[in-house]
Amino acid sequence: MKKNYILSLVCVVGFALSGTNAFAQYQKGDILLNPGMGLGYWYAGSGFAVGFTINAEFSITDDIAIGPYFAFTHWNYSYNFAGYDDISYNFIDFGARGSYHFARLLKVKNEKFDPYAGAFLGFVASTNNFDDNGYNDPYDGAVRGGLYAGARYYFSDKFGVFGEVGVGLYPVVLGVTFKLK
Repeated sequence: MKKNYILSLVCVVGFALSGTNAFAQYQKGDILLNPGMGLGYWYAGSGFAVGFTINAEFSITDDIAIGPYFAFTHWNYSYNFAGYDDISYNFIDFGARGSYHFARLLKVKNEKFDPYAGAFLGFVASTNNFDDNGYNDPYDGAVRGGLYAGARYYFSDKFGVFGEVGVGLYPVVLGVTFKLK
């Protein structure tokens, strides 16, 4: 499965590097709003989750951006142990992230393509952690950090799509980008 993520990322990067325009898609002063859907969830257990995430990027240079993030994930796990079958968690993640945009460094010629990578640091809390028999399985909040790599493709000056792979929150995130400034 990891091979598929890596192969997909290599294909996207190869496609983007084949462009012919000057790269100026990301620059100092840009403000981006990025809602997306997270697939999977880095939780100490198994099972699968789909979540909602949103982050904002405020570019402080032509290559570096910082901003807040928020994520909500509902996670179910089915097991059959001592009469308990299902357990359900709601996770709320929030914090700050920083990104480095590689287009200038890699000399990407396609102005619609924006490769980036970064790190985040935040807090995770959970609520409503019940199994199907009413047992509450408390999950204390914790500091959470992680890394991600992604790419954005713009269809216009103000709208694009993005995809990220990472560790710490979601293994895969897919979403849209709105450039506000």
